[in-house]
Amino acid sequence: MKMLQTGDLHLGKVFYEHSLLEDQQYMLTQLHRELMAAETTGQPYDVLLIAGDVYDRSVPPPEAVALFDKFLTNLHRDIPLLHIIIIPGNHDSARRLGFCSRLLHHQNIHIYASPDQITQPLLLESGKGKTHDTTAFYAVPFLTAGALDTGTGRQPELYQEAIRQILEHHRCHSGIPAVLCAHLFVATGCAGGSERIFTGTAEQVPAEIFTPFAYTAAGHLHRAQNPGGNIWYAGSPLAYSFDEADTGKCFLQVVLDLDTAAGTTAVAVKKIPVTPLHPVTVLTGSFEDFYRDSHNRYGDYRNCYLEIRCTDSSLIENPMAQLKSRYPLLLSFRQENAVQTAASETVAVRRQLLDTGSDTGVLQTEKLFEAFMRDMYQELPEQYEAEKDLFLNTARKIQEQNL
Repeated sequence: MKMLQTGDLHLGKVFYEHSLLEDQQYMLTQLHRELMAAETTGQPYDVLLIAGDVYDRSVPPPEAVALFDKFLTNLHRDIPLLHIIIIPGNHDSARRLGFCSRLLHHQNIHIYASPDQITQPLLLESGKGKTHDTTAFYAVPFLTAGALDTGTGRQPELYQEAIRQILEHHRCHSGIPAVLCAHLFVATGCAGGSERIFTGTAEQVPAEIFTPFAYTAAGHLHRAQNPGGNIWYAGSPLAYSFDEADTGKCFLQVVLDLDTAAGTTAVAVKKIPVTPLHPVTVLTGSFEDFYRDSHNRYGDYRNCYLEIRCTDSSLIENPMAQLKSRYPLLLSFRQENAVQTAASETVAVRRQLLDTGSDTGVLQTEKLFEAFMRDMYQELPEQYEAEKDLFLNTARKIQEQNL
């Protein structure tokens, strides 16, 4: 059984106010080409698994829906025998994604949008070699509170109940390996920077409960990883935060080899690299390094979604406007060193004001008030003198009352 796994497409994603639809179309074209290439070489994929978060939000923009519609239509036209399994993630609206699922099921496009479907396996034969090996595919959408009758809305208990029901049903398919597609946070997984994750560890699901499955195709975490056993995340096929810059995005090719005599199933997983239309990159250096770039060190980054982390200790005014002509896809300019330096200097000045012994009474109060106003407004406001007099009069009255 040969599978191609992906997920966390987040179609319609906006990255620092920049639409990624063109990038996502470029990525989906690569996914289509990988499936077509396998078809033309005589080693086709049996199944495409999309493990949740098809869209970036529950009400996706029309352009994102049209993009996914075009992808599925072209894929079914070119490879009609390919089975496609889709589940909603926590970003999706299950009801919207499940529209026309019964009709699409007969076109080999299987959308498992309801918890009621978790015990309804898709039984597929690989049809290769001398035998026709059968695999049972189970799909569990992202489970919300009340999705199953567990008496609790916590993720660990919800998935334990889902798997209990699946395994109870699977007894009637004894000897057939089971594959699970699910959208969740496996406890031993590593989160990236762009997932919508739960606070703490209470909603993380222990990896050991997936041991009965020959393979678990998981979605939700954006880094490709193997958190334990035969559980794999393909991760998001594109980087959706600068924390994921240059991490190497991929699809997963998964091959299950059933040894009928021994009753075992071997799993081989291979990463299929995804080439982004615009790589997400982080660069570090001084403002002058990037502004002058006399040696053209950064010329290759004009096509990148770029974050610059400036090492200067003084703040640069309007850095984005100054650098945009050279780096048109610059999305973020961070000046943490300068901010920390400015904050330290401000604290030192305020401490000196408070500790000064020569300035007392009204003069010290006036200096403190001026420092406060500069902190709040950068420059003194037009009505500063009137506001200062009002403050000093109030401070004097309070001081007289305390004598």
